[in-house]
Amino acid sequence: MIGQVALVGMPNVGKTALFNKLTGSFQRVANFPGVTVEKKSGWVTENGEKILEVIDLPGIYSLDATTLDEKVTKDFLLQKEKEPSANIFVLVLDATNLDKSLYLAFQLKQLGYPLVIALNLMDEAEKRGFKIDLEKLAKALNAEVIPTSASTGFGISELKSALKKHSHLEKLSQITIPENMQKTFRSPKYVNDIFRQVDLLLKEVTLSPLQADTLTQKIDQFVLHPVWGIFILFSVLIVMFQTLFTWSSPLSDLIESLFAFVGQIVSTNISQPLIKSFIVDGMISGVGGVLVFLPQIMILFLFTQFLEDVGYLGRAAYMMDSFMRKMGLPGKAVIPLLSSHACAVPGIMSTRVIENYRERLITMLVIPLTTCSARLPVYAVLIGAIIPNHPVFGMSFLRLPGLILFGLYMLGFLSAMAMSLIFKKTLPQSSPSMLLMELPPYRLPNAMNLFLVMKNKGKIFLKRAGGIILAISMVIWVLVTFPQTNGQSHIETSYAASIGRTFEPLFRPLGFDWRITTALIPSIGAREVVVSALSMVLSIEEGSEGFEKNMSDALVKQFGLGSLVALLIWFVFAPQCISTFAVMKRETNGYFWPSVMVTYTLGLAYLGAYVAKVLVNLWF
Repeated sequence: MIGQVALVGMPNVGKTALFNKLTGSFQRVANFPGVTVEKKSGWVTENGEKILEVIDLPGIYSLDATTLDEKVTKDFLLQKEKEPSANIFVLVLDATNLDKSLYLAFQLKQLGYPLVIALNLMDEAEKRGFKIDLEKLAKALNAEVIPTSASTGFGISELKSALKKHSHLEKLSQITIPENMQKTFRSPKYVNDIFRQVDLLLKEVTLSPLQADTLTQKIDQFVLHPVWGIFILFSVLIVMFQTLFTWSSPLSDLIESLFAFVGQIVSTNISQPLIKSFIVDGMISGVGGVLVFLPQIMILFLFTQFLEDVGYLGRAAYMMDSFMRKMGLPGKAVIPLLSSHACAVPGIMSTRVIENYRERLITMLVIPLTTCSARLPVYAVLIGAIIPNHPVFGMSFLRLPGLILFGLYMLGFLSAMAMSLIFKKTLPQSSPSMLLMELPPYRLPNAMNLFLVMKNKGKIFLKRAGGIILAISMVIWVLVTFPQTNGQSHIETSYAASIGRTFEPLFRPLGFDWRITTALIPSIGAREVVVSALSMVLSIEEGSEGFEKNMSDALVKQFGLGSLVALLIWFVFAPQCISTFAVMKRETNGYFWPSVMVTYTLGLAYLGAYVAKVLVNLWF
């Protein structure tokens, strides 16, 4: 029987990096039963055999949970589900921040948890002169203490050995918690008593104190400066969006060539025209039309994780806190808003870190205005069609397409701020929350950790592409192929054309004809499908080769500049996919607020696209 290990600890203690080191690539992502909070689990292997299951619990500061994420961990610890939870608990402590990390250790010790303590970031602490008596610390906490460094792998084998030794323990099935314990957790006397014990223990076990992190202090003089800090923030974002185009081009070309090669093989070996068209145009081209942009999406994941591991994202939240509060959002909303640039679904779920329900609701309502990665393929195609790849101000490293992409992201963000201000003025008032955030020291990210995070998020995207996008692409193929006349398909008389023409009068003021309208309909399922839908419609008409160039040429030839710019602006504001609606409904326990979200974003999209088309036609 495989033993189960639960990783517990404060945020930013290296818990997830430790999880990645223990489990390697043997990981899966799911949700906790009954809630939409992400649950990561994986396996420790030995000689190819799974010996331990590891669960990475959301970060928690103490058992007095204030956020929904923390509540999930607390409920797991206190067996709220009345099910056995784990054989052993690994409490991850930050050796560079022991005075705060030990608070949770004392709480768990009081409740009698079977613990193994991973004293993480020990290499950083030692570089800053910190020395500690591990035996005294282990005795005081009644737990085995193992110094580790998830970034270098130091102590990982010792931790695995300790977990194997304790994995025979029966799963923890019952913790006796007094009825009034929750009130006790919040009692000033209880809190002060634990901090007093922490201070006494640190004095007893510290052999050499931790020196100040002078490097972090020096860097923060610029990064957190009211003027230079904003300049650095915008510079980082511009570099990121420039990189999305420059680094991804060779990889995108490679994927495009691969799908073209597969399509040629299929075409050569299948003689039946209808079957050939279904496989090549419906399946290979449909999915390949989206996967060609996978490198850009993966680079976006890489950048955001890099900034988080370096310690910059927390500082971005701090820098934006004052501005965002004026807009009705707390500083903590920066993290959900930033994570929504990958996908709005985890962004909405991550609003659980916001204690104040009104502020959380406003954050959820404006998240759809941030540019998720699913919109990136649409942006890339349209920008490639209408924006020349010219340098800006004569600087070859600063290209116009990257600057336009940055502008679209900023338009979405500023629109989110404007809408949050409107919601702030219209929703019932409540007591505002305060920003309480531990700014971690600057650290060099671990390359393997970056790779694993990027790989796992890429797998989620690929799973979606292999499911929803493939299914919708095949449906689109059927719609554009049938009915046939004398065994031939005619796009103008297809079912897709009939559907598109039904809705065309509604979108005609925006410059959208039945082809664009047809492509917009399946985007309700997934934004990325618009690219494959357009490519399918246009490729049947044009019969061209070379996906990106063909798309650019066909778009420019078939549609005017005003229509393409209007379509670009439409996707800045358009309602998110059905998955976003579903998770919003779950998080708000009803259909009212998701309906508000869809209504106002649809109105903004229509108005924005119309204004864009009118302005472009006037100027050009």
